[in-house]
Amino acid sequence: MEISINIFGSPLNQNHRLIHLYQLTYFLASAMKIMKYIYSVMFATMMILLTASTFSYSFSQTPESNLASNIFNNKELVVPKNVKNFVILIPNEAHESPELPKDQRLINQPYVPQNLVVDPGTKIAWFAGDVGHMRKVILEDENSNEIFNSILKFNSASKALPFNQSGKFTYFETKANKDDPNFVMKGSVTVTGPEPNSSIDISNNSLKSNFDTLSIIMIPTKDINKHAKILNENSLNILDQYSFKDLRQTAGGGANQTLLVLGSNGPIDATISTLKKITSTLPYS
Repeated sequence: MEISINIFGSPLNQNHRLIHLYQLTYFLASAMKIMKYIYSVMFATMMILLTASTFSYSFSQTPESNLASNIFNNKELVVPKNVKNFVILIPNEAHESPELPKDQRLINQPYVPQNLVVDPGTKIAWFAGDVGHMRKVILEDENSNEIFNSILKFNSASKALPFNQSGKFTYFETKANKDDPNFVMKGSVTVTGPEPNSSIDISNNSLKSNFDTLSIIMIPTKDINKHAKILNENSLNILDQYSFKDLRQTAGGGANQTLLVLGSNGPIDATISTLKKITSTLPYS
């Protein structure tokens, strides 16, 4: 007696039923494996896209992310409006002339940042990180009138000087290098009116409402984690960083120095105290 069933509309002989059931089972199992693979790929893709979009959002919401590279490459920084204090770094080997062999210098500017743009009322201090040297800061107004003069030992800072009047102020040190008597360490502070006269757009800079004090420090790249711990313990936030190959090439190649832009809501003296803790341990000579 012949018994027939119908699968997908085709009559099958009972003798072939087990074969076709096996084939159907194999087909369904294969289909399930394929769907499982597709779902896995879809899930992985979604996670990648979600991670990428989150990173992109985070990056886009931190306009300060180019602060350090701008300081290094353009030698300028426009300080956000709500920042009350700024500490300018006099880096190690700041007194070395660019006319002398490259192995004398670490960074491409005698002050970091070399040119600063601030709103009226901002207080500025200079921090001496030039190991083993006394540094002198003379500040003049646009009429070449001296309005500030400070001598700084290594690992010390000047008093915080308020800049209340608009204009461009120049600070400098002459005769900083006996091998190049014509070399002058020179920087500027431009105090703006309501709208900064600069090509740098800070209109969306989230820093304008977050930090009272900004500062700069230069450290060996390999020691970032060690110094980041000290900064964190003293409530200094690393807002941005930029690594570069120093002019002395002391690490034998690669990025061996890093600029850190730091922010704090504490008093400027607390920031300077933390900078001293780190600078006194740096391996520069």
